[in-house]
Order: sequence, then structure tokens, then C-alpha cells
Amino acid sequence: MAWIAEQLLRDIGRHAPKACITKDRLVELTGLTAKQVENALLKLRKHGLVERTETGGHCLTSAGQQALAAGETKLKSGPRGPQPGARIHRGSLRTRVWRAIRIRRKFSLPEIETLVVQGEEKAVRNNIGKYLKALERAGYLVRMPRREAGEAPTSNGHLRYWLPDNKDTGPIAPIWRPAQGTLFDQNIGKEVALCGENS
Repeated sequence: MAWIAEQLLRDIGRHAPKACITKDRLVELTGLTAKQVENALLKLRKHGLVERTETGGHCLTSAGQQALAAGETKLKSGPRGPQPGARIHRGSLRTRVWRAIRIRRKFSLPEIETLVVQGEEKAVRNNIGKYLKALERAGYLVRMPRREAGEAPTSNGHLRYWLPDNKDTGPIAPIWRPAQGTLFDQNIGKEVALCGENS
């Protein structure tokens, strides 16, 4: 659809650079169907490149004229302008970890691992461990005093964590931002600073 809108923008610039033009005339000039012209005009209006007149014609806006003059007629798909928050990666490992944490409330790393692993991930235990540590440092998880017995006889056991009700902020997994030393929680729209390292 974007390339049809780009073509139509150029056609309007060629046939009616300073005047208005009707949809029927554009169908006649371009050989496109009425539906294609209608959809392309809608896209161009959304991008602010053309505007509809009271009589039903379409004219180039100043932005449309500038785009044509500069040869910048490529239209990008998707939302325009800066988007709030961060992109949500549905089904990612950390999304699954957060979901499992909310279900279990009290857990160890191996328990979470068995719930979320799908088989294709790399360094899963290390990845989950880092995320749990970030959640703990942000105050979301509380480390419990008693450890879970480990698999090996010489093991010190596994840390157990608890997610208090007041730290279950919602279904979207908080995003760990190591470079900033923060956790961004889209559920509450807040950046949470991480406290000092825990051993």
C-alpha cells in the first residue's frame, strides 16, 4: 500500500501541483481502482501530505509539496513520532519468567527455569539469574532466609525468592536496563533504580 500512496503523491504533484484534484480524476489518470486511490489518499492524509477540501477534492499540503520538491516520497509504515515506553516483546524469556513469578510468588531459580524453558534458548539459567537479581535489586523480589536443597551433595542450595503482593505491579514484565542501572516498569510507567549488588 505504501508504494501506491507514493505513486499517487507523485501523480498529484505532476497533474495538480498547485490545484485540487478529484478522486475520479486520479482513477482516470493513474489506472488504479477507486478503492486503491481511496486507500492511498487516506494514507497520504494521515501523513499530512494531502488534505481534502470541502468539495471533496484533494490538494497537496505544504508538507506534501516540500516532500515532492526534496524527492522524499517514501512513506514509512507504523506509528509516527516518538512512542512512549518501550517495545513489548511478547513471549520472550523474561516475559515468561515474570508471568511464572506472578503465578508462583515463592520460588527458586530452578523452579522458574522448568516453567519457562522452551528448548531453543541459550544460557537460560544465567539469563534468568541475572533478571531475578535485577528484580531483587529494584525491590520487587525479597530473598528468603532459607535456601532450597541443591542437586549436588556439596551444593549450598538455591536461593528462594518471594514476590510480595504490593510489588506485583501488573502483567507486563519490567525491563532491565543494565546500562542505566534501572528497571523500567510499563505497568506503572516508572523507571526504578537498582540498589547495590547482592551476593
